[in-house]
Amino acid sequence: MKFTEHRDSNVFAVKHYEPNLVKVNQLTFTKSFFITQFSTESHWPCENIQHLTLEQVDQLLDSKSEVIILGTGEKQVFPDPKFFAHCAAKGVGLEVMANDAACRTYNVLTSEDREVLLALILEPNT
Repeated sequence: MKFTEHRDSNVFAVKHYEPNLVKVNQLTFTKSFFITQFSTESHWPCENIQHLTLEQVDQLLDSKSEVIILGTGEKQVFPDPKFFAHCAAKGVGLEVMANDAACRTYNVLTSEDREVLLALILEPNT
């Protein structure tokens, strides 16, 4: 699935998505990662939503974004409610959706210059 061009070429935006492969600007990701408008982290060790930890969520919260968009793979799968409460206690919204919807939502919010983080869970090839 191709995405529309972002107005600001200095912003990290999703350019292409397919299962377990995401292109962000000139970068290609095949493992779980997260991005903000101005930074990328290619080593986010969450391979499955059922194994999400508070430490991994804290790594996302360190970005000081106003909202975290969490892509849970090809299907939307909600994590334990404690993660929503943990983010809310820090004043950060947590939105959960399938990866394709998460990519589209991230691009829309960055085009509005919102402080948003996109975290995608890409399951390793077996």
